[in-house]
Parts: sequence; C-alpha cells; structure tokens
Amino acid sequence: MLQRDADADVVTRGHHEGPARAGATWPAWVRARLTALSPDDRAALAIWVAAHVALLALAWAAAWVFRSSTDHAPLTGAFQHWDAGWLRNIAQHGYLAPGLKPDSEIFFPGFPLALAGAHLILRNWVLAELLVSAVAGCFAVVSLARLAGSRRAVLYLITAPAAIFLLVGYSEALFLALAIPAWLAARRGQWPRAALLAGLAGLVRPDGVFLIAALGVMALTGRWGARADRSSPAPRYSQEVRWVSTATVSLALAGPAAYLGYLRAVTGSWLAWLHAQQAGWDLHLSTPAQTLRLTWWAAFRHPFAAGTAWEFQLELAAMAVMLLATLGFAAARRWPEAVYCGLAVAVLGTSTWLQTCPRTLLVLFPVWVALTRIDARWPWIRYGYLAVSAPLAVVLAMLYLAGQWAG
Repeated sequence: MLQRDADADVVTRGHHEGPARAGATWPAWVRARLTALSPDDRAALAIWVAAHVALLALAWAAAWVFRSSTDHAPLTGAFQHWDAGWLRNIAQHGYLAPGLKPDSEIFFPGFPLALAGAHLILRNWVLAELLVSAVAGCFAVVSLARLAGSRRAVLYLITAPAAIFLLVGYSEALFLALAIPAWLAARRGQWPRAALLAGLAGLVRPDGVFLIAALGVMALTGRWGARADRSSPAPRYSQEVRWVSTATVSLALAGPAAYLGYLRAVTGSWLAWLHAQQAGWDLHLSTPAQTLRLTWWAAFRHPFAAGTAWEFQLELAAMAVMLLATLGFAAARRWPEAVYCGLAVAVLGTSTWLQTCPRTLLVLFPVWVALTRIDARWPWIRYGYLAVSAPLAVVLAMLYLAGQWAG
C-alpha cells in the first residue's frame, strides 16, 4: 500500500513537473522570443509557412507540365532561373570571375553575400538560396504585420502576382527583412537603428535608396512617433531634433555608396552600374511618354509572341497600381510613403520600357499596409483583390518555375 502510494506520488509529481522540465530544454532567449510573438505575429508566420507548402506543390506541378518529353524536369531546376542563377554565380565566383558577364554588376552584393554565408551551413546552393529567402521572409512578414497592425497585410503580400520571387533565390525577401524593420525603427524614433538597417537594405537592392530618401523625409517632417500612426496627438519635435534625425538616417547612404565605390575601384567608372544596365538589359534614360509609348506598343501592337506581350501588360498594370498608390499617399499627406513609392515610379518610368514593375511592387510595403486600412472601411476590396491577384500569383509562379517567365 505504501509503495503504491509512493509510486502514485512520483507519477503525480512528474505529471506536474513535466511541462516545466520540457520548457527548460529550450534556451532562455528562444523562449523569450516565442513568448514575445503576438497572435498576429504567429498568424503571419503561419501564412509564410503555407506559402512554402504551396511553393513545393507548384514546383512539383511545374516539373511535369509544359513538357513535350516523357521525362519530368529536375525538381531543383525549378528554382534556378534568371536572376537566381546570376546571384548564385556572384556568390560562388564574385563579380570579376572569368566567364561571368560584366553586366552582373547590376545586382547588388547583399543577397550574394548572404547566400555565400548560408552555403557554409547548407552545402547545396539551391537549398542555401531557399534558406536565405525563407529565414528573411520570417522577419519580413512579422515586421509587416506589426507595421500594419494586421495579419491581412501579409496575406495581401503573399498573394501579390509576383509573390513567387519572395520564396525563391531572389533578393526581395531579404530586402523586406531589412527595410520594414528600418521603417518601424524610424517610426519609433530609433534613428541609428533605422540608419543601420536601411544601409544594409541599400546593399541588397537599389530600392534601398528610395527607402533612405523616404526615411529622410520622415525625419525632416517629424512624421514619426504617435503622429505617424495618428493614434494620439502629434508630438512636437524641435527643428534641431529633426535635423539631427535627418543627418543620422542619411548615414544609411553609406550602404549603396560602398557598392558604387567598389565598382569604381574595379572598373574605373562611377557609372559602372548604369553601364551594366545598358549593356545587359538595353535600359537607357527615356522620357515617361516614350517609356509608356514603347511599353504599350510591346504589350498591344503584337511585335512579340503573345506570352511576351502579356508580360508587358503586367508591367503596365503594376505601374498603374504604383502610380495610384503614390497619388493616394500624396493626397493623404503621407509624404514618406509618397516619396518611397514615387521614386520607384520615377525611376522605372524613365527607362527604355517598363521592366520589373511587378517585383518592385512587392517591396513597396506601404501599399500593403494601406490596403489593410482601406479594406477595414470597404471589405469588398479584400475579396476583389484576392479574386484577381491570387489566381495571377499561381499562374506567374507556375510560369517562373517552368522557366517561362523571368519577372
């Protein structure tokens, strides 16, 4: 009897101590991070995981469809198209390796550096690419949910037409993982942190320059703190505080300037990046009217195959969205957002013709934040957006994974 009671006491005590003992196996910093996640944070991560499950399903399908032979395409080959191959080659061999075209200089070094680091852990380049984007995306979607105050912003981002480029070996996810936290830090008045993150973002994509300019406007106009989210009376910052904040965030220009300085050192020209654009992609400075006219001609006058024409139609649609967003932010006097989107519109709209507009729209995260605010007032916009955008996202993902669309 006594032995049975003792055994029961041990079982009972073990039952109560089990969770504590299991929790103790996790490092303290991991438990702290997990408990710091809000329901929206967890929902954002769940959406991100679901997107990767969809990616695997689409990659499997793309390996079999569009095939005239009896064999399916290599599964890992689905992720090795266009920019992913360029970035991997830079990570492997650098910019000046024999056999690598000089126009590879158009790609900023942030993603190749991260990829080279990931390759030290995963010795397979494809898996390393997917790892960089997957980990970066975790930070990006959680930051986006916090910036918007809603998980719906993540849903809108993941169902954007060009969302496939967030999941594969492209630079968009890594850029967002730095750019959105930089914006959040600036909104909280943490300008040194914002400058550091924005400078790193400027090493990943040229869009970092637009981000730095927008943060400068935020600092100069005092559009941060409570005033930025309009949840309480606007704080009054002195002119001196604004100038110091602006000077601090301008230090972020050291990021993109470092890459341009590197190109100057190895090529002898400060314009090496522009020359790479011209040599590799035939992109030259043009007027907005000429850019629109040439893109419209390529989209609707049938000079190319129907598939290519459709790509140009997507470029026009994405540019229209970016232009409307810029005008909407300006009308609402949200100047940092207007500058960020407006600079993207200005640069893309003055090239030979429109290129990479759907991908650029991905990194214009104020658009996804604004969409959550709009659909709170008009819920039908949510369903209209998903009805149009989600099917396009699936189609474009299939085309990319099958090697028929470069973005």
